[in-house]
Amino acid sequence: MAIKKSIVISQQSVVNSILLLAAYCLLFTVFSGCASLSQKESVLAVVDGAPITEGDLKYALAIAHRREDLSSAGTLDIRQYVDKLVDDRLIMNDARNAGMDQYPEIRQAIEAYILRESVIKLHDEEILRKVSVTEQESEEFYRTNYVRFALRIIETDSGEKAQTILDELKRGSDFVESAKKYSTHPAQQKEDEIILTGLSLSSGLREPVYGLTPGEISEPIQIGDKFYIVKLVRREEAPVQEFGKVRGQVEKAIRKQKEKARSDEYLAYLRGKGEITTDQELLSEVSLTGSGEERKKWLEDRRPLTTVNDAELAVSDFLSSIPPRNRESKEELIERWIERKLVDQEALSRHYENDPDMKRSIRRYEDQLLKDTFIKRIIFPQIKITEQTLKDYYSQHKDDFRKPVCYKIQQITVKNREEAEEIVKSLSGGADFSWLAKRKSVDPYADKGGDAGCQTKKELPEQARDLLGTLRTGEASPVVQLDQMYRVFMIRGQEGGTVEELEKVKEAVTRACFSEQLDALMEKYVNQLKAGARIHIYSDEISAFEKKVKT
Repeated sequence: MAIKKSIVISQQSVVNSILLLAAYCLLFTVFSGCASLSQKESVLAVVDGAPITEGDLKYALAIAHRREDLSSAGTLDIRQYVDKLVDDRLIMNDARNAGMDQYPEIRQAIEAYILRESVIKLHDEEILRKVSVTEQESEEFYRTNYVRFALRIIETDSGEKAQTILDELKRGSDFVESAKKYSTHPAQQKEDEIILTGLSLSSGLREPVYGLTPGEISEPIQIGDKFYIVKLVRREEAPVQEFGKVRGQVEKAIRKQKEKARSDEYLAYLRGKGEITTDQELLSEVSLTGSGEERKKWLEDRRPLTTVNDAELAVSDFLSSIPPRNRESKEELIERWIERKLVDQEALSRHYENDPDMKRSIRRYEDQLLKDTFIKRIIFPQIKITEQTLKDYYSQHKDDFRKPVCYKIQQITVKNREEAEEIVKSLSGGADFSWLAKRKSVDPYADKGGDAGCQTKKELPEQARDLLGTLRTGEASPVVQLDQMYRVFMIRGQEGGTVEELEKVKEAVTRACFSEQLDALMEKYVNQLKAGARIHIYSDEISAFEKKVKT
């Protein structure tokens, strides 16, 4: 049972191998980056003895806005967020008092979270911190990989044909004419040279091209089901003056190579110290493509297929974990599981969860789980949505279900204000809008006489929205500046604004009705909890935080 649980946790954490760990850094930035705190945190409020800290507020803001930084926090009502955290803390405390923190799904999610964060920390310690890029390495990489090759290429669909063409070239045939005559790739039939850097050469062409001297023609090169003959016209060294423009890309490419090499090295180290066994005979018997009774048999087979130290992968777990449309072999899938398990075990063995910052991160994650679980288990069942409920809600909120007003717009866009003012003057004198649009406008609607279709107020440029209420149908607007362009528009009519029938908006009505009941129940429940709670808000600390994020 313990072994099966370990496998599930590994799958939930989505730790495929140490080569994929970088993907977790993005998750870590969003969900934990803002929670990484110093040992001392300012306390903003206390709820029944449980503190709400500045770090908790930063975490909440990061989750709410899906941001790593708090650059927009200066425009937010921080006190409102603190009040919301107080309400949340009351619910979380109540959930803990009810024993929800011991629910199996909560504990399993926490274990998966610890595993994921531990793997990220392991990756940081053993891979990222042990890789560096020197100036000399960057310059050498640039010289080698940004050298430019002027090439001519002939592509054919058979090796025999390629050899025949090469023989003709050796006898003096013109390469350009041969490309026009024989190449199956249209781009290679032109007289233009193909300019490529060493970095942009495909892996199949890289070695042959680097081995050519100017004027030399390669032997036939097979890449996939195609064959290529390449002539090196000239070779140009990487321009020194352009190194600064690509320095960041160069360093990134070198770091990627080094991280891959370090990952391979570290995996080999973990393999060397681990006890790994695979039942090759059993593996050879297992079928990935079986169906019906055969597949059912394997899905019930609990024999261990592979063991990594104290973890086992049973045949049934192996079969059930294979993703749809899998293209890997059984051996490749097993190797990936072994690597994943080795990394998981090493990460957990370091007990990063005892680190103070990670403890706080785990606590916040658990708090969020508890709040969500409480709402689903306690609040959701109290929500009642019936046909009559929907009808009553719809009747009371009909304005919320109106079709947006859509304005039929004609427009003329020009590049300078003087021309735009002349157009307004011409329109005032009776000129035809469509005629002017076809002759003067530079936007995509010019050919249609400026007809820009039907647009809602939100779809119109912000500068034009305020003019909607001041214009009569058929009246041209004043000049509206849009960045470097100038526009004159006219409203030809409007449609929409009518209330949608209930059946057409039933899904939206259901969501709105559900949300209203949820908010009401949450407010009622929180107020009940507040009645018996000890809550203290530290206004001075909140003000200090506000000043900090606004500067």
